[in-house]
Amino acid sequence: MTDAQTPHPPPARQTTAYLKELFGQVGFTIDAKRGQNFLVDLNLLDLLERSAGITPADVVLEVGTGTGALTERLSRAARHVVTCEIDPRLAQLARDRLVDCDNVSLVEGDVLAGKHRFAPEVLAAIDAALAAAPGGRLLLVANLPYCVATPVISNLLALPRPFDSAAVTVQREMGERMTAAAGSHSYNALSIWIGAQCRSELVRILPPSVFWPRPKVDSAIVRLDLEPARRATIGDLSRFHDFVRDIFCHRRKHLRGVVLRLAAHKTGDKAAAKQIIDDLFTSLGFASDIRAEDIPPDVFVELDKRFAAAMG
Repeated sequence: MTDAQTPHPPPARQTTAYLKELFGQVGFTIDAKRGQNFLVDLNLLDLLERSAGITPADVVLEVGTGTGALTERLSRAARHVVTCEIDPRLAQLARDRLVDCDNVSLVEGDVLAGKHRFAPEVLAAIDAALAAAPGGRLLLVANLPYCVATPVISNLLALPRPFDSAAVTVQREMGERMTAAAGSHSYNALSIWIGAQCRSELVRILPPSVFWPRPKVDSAIVRLDLEPARRATIGDLSRFHDFVRDIFCHRRKHLRGVVLRLAAHKTGDKAAAKQIIDDLFTSLGFASDIRAEDIPPDVFVELDKRFAAAMG
């Protein structure tokens, strides 16, 4: 058998021992500020991949390439993988591992160009991959670093072409917020932003022991599925996002007082604003002492639309 015909050895399994040996060889030290916690339970890597439901027509976005262990799996299942890694040392290790994966685009750098927008090079890579995969879905599948999980998901849902579904590991507290129902202690602005657009499921709670290094808190695998018809009812996504965020800056106060303050600011007339909000609450059947955390996402969508219409 010639060298060209010699099969490559199977990829190394991402275990704690493997990572320690690999990092020791290259002198790599963990950067805790970047949320570098590697999933080393192989059964849970399997579960994360299965939860994504990837088909050969799909384009996958991964944030946090790491050493490329999950990326390699995704490349075998998907048409194309766009993966982002901010740490140049890990990016090089991933390139070495993914040398034979010709359907992977590795973007080295921050996935975000700011708190509220994606890096242009990441969006360009996604657009190119989708253009070459007509009819394919866009999936977010990642062991998300804790520090970027919220802006990554929030900003993806603000795009004209958001993900079709997502399967991600996140901090447990965030996972509970992402899937929270109205009235629960975890329900917040993120719950509404996701809940107005997606069906969500908390798939599995993950203890710190399944990562290396171990984080100080539990994590969770969460699955999100975009519901385009519900998303379409929002209308102005940017306005809705800002409205929900403004309301939840004062979540412990009665909703009426918060909305009245917003109305008075816009109209410059407190008496007129009071009449507008009284009429609005009556039309929606809201009690005067209702709080923001008691209102389901779809009702929040209607509140935003009626408030915007009343403000002209």
